[in-house]
Amino acid sequence: MSVIRLDEDLHVHSTFSDGADMLEQNLAAATAAGLRRLGCVDHVRRDTTYVPDYVRAVTALRQTTTVAMTIGVEAKILDAAGTLDMPDVLTGVERVYVADHQFPDASGPISPRAIHESLASGDRDGAAVIEGLVGSLVAAMRRYSGEHRLVLAHLFSILPKMGLAESMVDDATIERVVTTAAETGTVIEVSERWKCPSARVVAVACRNRVEICASTDSHRAADIGKYTYVAALAAELDGHHAPAA
Repeated sequence: MSVIRLDEDLHVHSTFSDGADMLEQNLAAATAAGLRRLGCVDHVRRDTTYVPDYVRAVTALRQTTTVAMTIGVEAKILDAAGTLDMPDVLTGVERVYVADHQFPDASGPISPRAIHESLASGDRDGAAVIEGLVGSLVAAMRRYSGEHRLVLAHLFSILPKMGLAESMVDDATIERVVTTAAETGTVIEVSERWKCPSARVVAVACRNRVEICASTDSHRAADIGKYTYVAALAAELDGHHAPAA
């Protein structure tokens, strides 16, 4: 079996947040694409109120299809303690997608552009920024894993926005993220939209028996299940894991 399943798309947005299409349209697109699993994921904040209606809507759709649908929400990390920007009550939500949309500083979230500028001016150090990001990811996994199944959404996607790169993350730091994911049962997502993480990170995850999921992070039904980056990464990893002739 492939390291990454391409017959699933486990991060798809709908009109419940910033997606262009309704849940029903997303399901129709997933069915047409021959997917076996569809991850419904919409953005939340602390003051979000739509979650009960969202859970009911996905639950009702499950009765109409053979596609396995999961109910997820995506929440950004707010600070160095790993606090997630989401409501206290998430009844019926099965997966929480931990997102690095902003830099989680000790005092709260900072825009990636501001971090980029501070790095350029020499006010911040790149290694310290990476350590801060990773520390918050680890903290979030440890803090919330007992409450929800966690998914690291588009891991390291914030780095290029800050003028950094995944290649600057050393092996020991990647191992720290992955072993924490293994210990907490956290899933690592491979994102078509953000083209991350790399095969290097996913290979470490596989060695540590961390579950990997494929996603488009689509905001349009037309993009669901359409993979280029993820398919190439899957082929590369499958080649490395192929049995000797």
